[in-house]
Amino acid sequence: MNSTRTNERDSDLVASIKCRLADPDGPTAYRREEVAALLDAYEALAKRFDRVVKISDGYQYELKVTTDELQTALTSVKILKGFISICSSCKKVRTDDGYWRHLELYLSDNSEATLTHGLCPDCNSNYLQLSSFTDDPGVISPCLSLNLQDIDLENPVISHYIGIVNNNHFDDTPLRGDLLRLLEKYILLERRQRRIAKISDNYQLEVTEIKEKFEREARIDHLTGLANRRNMFRVLETEITRVTSDGGSLSLVLFDFDSFKTINDTYGHEAGNQMLQHGVRMLQDIMRQEDTCARWGDDEFMIILPDSNEERIFLTAEKLRLIIELNPLLYKGKKIKTTISLGVAVYKHGESLNNILYRVDSSINDAKKQGKNRVGPLLMV
Repeated sequence: MNSTRTNERDSDLVASIKCRLADPDGPTAYRREEVAALLDAYEALAKRFDRVVKISDGYQYELKVTTDELQTALTSVKILKGFISICSSCKKVRTDDGYWRHLELYLSDNSEATLTHGLCPDCNSNYLQLSSFTDDPGVISPCLSLNLQDIDLENPVISHYIGIVNNNHFDDTPLRGDLLRLLEKYILLERRQRRIAKISDNYQLEVTEIKEKFEREARIDHLTGLANRRNMFRVLETEITRVTSDGGSLSLVLFDFDSFKTINDTYGHEAGNQMLQHGVRMLQDIMRQEDTCARWGDDEFMIILPDSNEERIFLTAEKLRLIIELNPLLYKGKKIKTTISLGVAVYKHGESLNNILYRVDSSINDAKKQGKNRVGPLLMV
């Protein structure tokens, strides 16, 4: 994943939400506080996640350096170039630097011979078996102070080097101690890397969940649960593209509640909000699965009716008008009656989105002028 592009998209989303919070015509006050609190939590978590990623990157780099050091040490152990001095009496390898240096200078001055101490076939076979060493979970390696775990041995680097440091052929090798220390350092670092990766994965999951919630918030109207105006524009553009490419038809129905301000002034804004929710429930009873409805404004709603003829449009609009009129809202023991006015429009191939929106808006205005509680005329282009 390109983290730069992801951060840019996240920044655009946060900026969009902040813009909507600043819009006086945006969500209601208590929804503003809810979205603002969620936005603050997201930004705080994003900062924590960035810090975790930086720490994780540092561990990964240190892990790579340690692995390279182990590989270098192994190469040195396998090769052991130079001279190995063996006492002619006790047959033990002399490890003091003076004795090694003495032999090296003597041979270089007096001959062209090179002495190496290689592995015999039996030792070589034993070494290869130990190199593929696998231990039982929880068993302490004879050469390590660490308690090996099953998950440790799943790492091929660790399982490989355990066999090497356990090989008795290297018991007296000067590099064995360094190799042991490097291996223990590698195991500890790999464990820390696993822990930080787990923390990083948890933060990534939290960030993903919050981003998904933000994306839903950007598409949905909080009060009614319908698509919001911004999302509806995307759906309209998609439907126009579909009709232009594949044929078919596209119709719009726009409606609002008559005297909605009077309801708010008489019963309060809570009653007004419940009236909108009540109207949406009535609307959903008559909508088809392929239809889309959105909250277009304060008390204004837009319906998209794909592949519907004029008869279907007026039938849907009239059915909606009647169901709202005949089903008053029961609010605190009182029945609040209301009506709606509706406008209709059919998309004509080649016209712009703004033009069909203008026609459906003009249709609802005509319905208002004719006395409200009715369906406006179907205006032509």
